[in-house]
Amino acid sequence: MHAWEGQNFSDVSLLTQRRDPRRFQVGCATSNGEAVVLQWFRNMPEISQWLRRMEPQRWALRGPALIAIKSALEPILTRVDVYGLEEDSRLAHNRITADHYQILWWGDFTTFAAAGDHWSDTFLTREGLTPVDAADNTQARTLAEALRARVDAKAD
Repeated sequence: MHAWEGQNFSDVSLLTQRRDPRRFQVGCATSNGEAVVLQWFRNMPEISQWLRRMEPQRWALRGPALIAIKSALEPILTRVDVYGLEEDSRLAHNRITADHYQILWWGDFTTFAAAGDHWSDTFLTREGLTPVDAADNTQARTLAEALRARVDAKAD
């Protein structure tokens, strides 16, 4: 069972954002075109369950709209359960959620920390953060602390 299961979304909305990506190394960034939410998960089952059950609620989907989008996302997120975070699955997810939110990026902390893909490089640059070697605990801790400070500053 995940720490957020059975909780009201308002009570756990920041939980995945505040996590230390050195420990929770599977990440994703979602956005409604304005805010960018960067989150971290323990493993593939947790990220896929969060994307099924909690992420639509972040973007104000409730009642029948929530039920409909969860149903539409199920085949895509089942594919994620089996094959992992593939680009085709991310794009298919976004076709369903486009009117509400999109997954901008998903991947692992090592790639993110090193700015190893275009989205991570752009994000780190925009946030004024320096890419690091995730295997260097001091560098990775510094980045993790900066990411947490970013979340805490927006939550205030």
